[in-house]
Amino acid sequence: TLGLTKKNVTNTQVVEIKKYKAVLGIHSNTSPEAGFSDGHAWISYTNSNTKNITTYGLWPDTHPDVPNNGSKTDVRIGMEKSSGQYNRYYELTPNQRKRWKEYSNKKAEWKYTRTCASWASNAIYYVVNEDVDADDLFGFETPRELSTHIIELEKKNKTSLLRPYISNQDNSSSF
Repeated sequence: TLGLTKKNVTNTQVVEIKKYKAVLGIHSNTSPEAGFSDGHAWISYTNSNTKNITTYGLWPDTHPDVPNNGSKTDVRIGMEKSSGQYNRYYELTPNQRKRWKEYSNKKAEWKYTRTCASWASNAIYYVVNEDVDADDLFGFETPRELSTHIIELEKKNKTSLLRPYISNQDNSSSF
């Protein structure tokens, strides 16, 4: 025991200490054998205190599932499932949480050269300094190629939402 008795505990404020954990996930919903333009890739952010999982994905205004929001960012929040067919998770340091906030709040426009897969891949690289490569044919980045690299990384170091990868470095790269 800590030497606390009923007599001296009554005058002591007991504070429950909880470890705050934030977990960033990268996801793809298509297999490496899928077609060149198949599938979707996105990011999830989990707050362990609230147990909330928020998803972020890059969607073009021309996609039938999203409203055209004009010149606003093409990053849509809450459209995806909390996980995909292929997933990788990272526990974030306080500095990495700050970097995620910077990245997720930056305006991004969907283009053929900036897809959902490249946006998600770049997010992980910017925040935790791990390359989850999405480069496919002719330099286009696709969810199927992202799936290939998630599989490769998971073979080396399996992750889950409850057992995320913990990076020992705070990334210093920039946009």
